[in-house]
Amino acid sequence: MRIFLIYALLVSSFSCHRPSRQIAAMMTPTRTETPEVADYTRHIRAGNSLIANGTEPFWSLTINISKNRMTFTTVDGDSIVTKVPERLDDVRGAFRYDATAESNRLMARFRPDSCVNAMSGQRFDYAVEVTANGKTYTGCGASLGQLMSLNDIWVLKTLHGQPVTVSPPQKELPYIEINLSEGRIGGLAGCNRIMGSVRADTRQVDFGRLATTMMACPGETAQLENSFLKALEGPLSYQIADMTLTLMRDGKPVATFKKVD
Repeated sequence: MRIFLIYALLVSSFSCHRPSRQIAAMMTPTRTETPEVADYTRHIRAGNSLIANGTEPFWSLTINISKNRMTFTTVDGDSIVTKVPERLDDVRGAFRYDATAESNRLMARFRPDSCVNAMSGQRFDYAVEVTANGKTYTGCGASLGQLMSLNDIWVLKTLHGQPVTVSPPQKELPYIEINLSEGRIGGLAGCNRIMGSVRADTRQVDFGRLATTMMACPGETAQLENSFLKALEGPLSYQIADMTLTLMRDGKPVATFKKVD
């Protein structure tokens, strides 16, 4: 009887203790992660201006304005290729392209909306409806104009809301040069050169792991360089307007850049 009472007390004592750190961690809700940056490299290399795709059945659409080519394909191997017709603007930011090639008619309408591909989970900026030879397909799409605009040299103007100036012996402002076709970034962090990989979609840019040269920087320049490199970590959302690139984290600006003329 005495052994049973001792056992009961031990069980009661352990049950009143707080859960271990491991168990507590399992019980704590995980923080929502930033969506992965989509890979548009092949579309950038091809020079496509607009893209769209859908499921049930699988289909894809590319509009390449520089090559004057609009291409629609399905999983069954059906394909329509036409010249890019004049863009027709509809209400509330929607627009469409309506083309005829021989006996084939192809119409694509892009409507601004947050659209998620049912298969990949990728988020797009437009809901798209394509009509090909009388059959209608629905899916999601993106305009790559802003994305293409990232391909340039951008000089740092502000960092965490503060203007950035040149401090001797520093001779030029930090800058980044983005090349999405090759997936790389170069530039100047302060007194050291930077290099690394970059990936971007229509919403986010990710500079990956950046490498730098190993020069010793004087006090203020070293602080600026460290702060600048820290600001470039992780996927960042971005906006481009009036030749200014704004990088944001959690909706708050961390750095602004001016495009080099």
